Amino acid sequence: MLVIYSFFYYNKRRIGRDAMGKKGFTLTEVLGVLTVLALLALLITPVVSKTIKNNKQKLYNDQIKIIERAARDYAIKNTDVLPEEGTINYITLGEIKRSGVLQEEVRNPITKELFQDDLQIKITLENNQYVYQVMLEETEGTNNSNE
Repeated sequence: MLVIYSFFYYNKRRIGRDAMGKKGFTLTEVLGVLTVLALLALLITPVVSKTIKNNKQKLYNDQIKIIERAARDYAIKNTDVLPEEGTINYITLGEIKRSGVLQEEVRNPITKELFQDDLQIKITLENNQYVYQVMLEETEGTNNSNE
């Protein structure tokens, strides 16, 4: 019993003070804290990474919808670009920007590059509704919207 008491008493004194009487932490305590922090980082990093990726994809889809709405607004002002039943018309993002319908630059949040002015928007008439589809080289994020 005396041995156990002296062990805890000795360790208690070492934890609180070093040989010079200064306060500090033992190497074991510091390593324990670092281990816990490393484990937390390992658990949190994939969750944060997945959340960021999902948010970028949502923002990407929103950017595509902005382009499609701008194409719809452009077509309302320029009815000559609207196709007849069974035909397809294309307009470019540059045409929409030059008309003043879309005044801001639209950036792809995934690649962080601007959508190019030669990006085409396909307009079709299906079931008496105009469908606007941004024609992307990538297959991800392609959306359709109806007027």
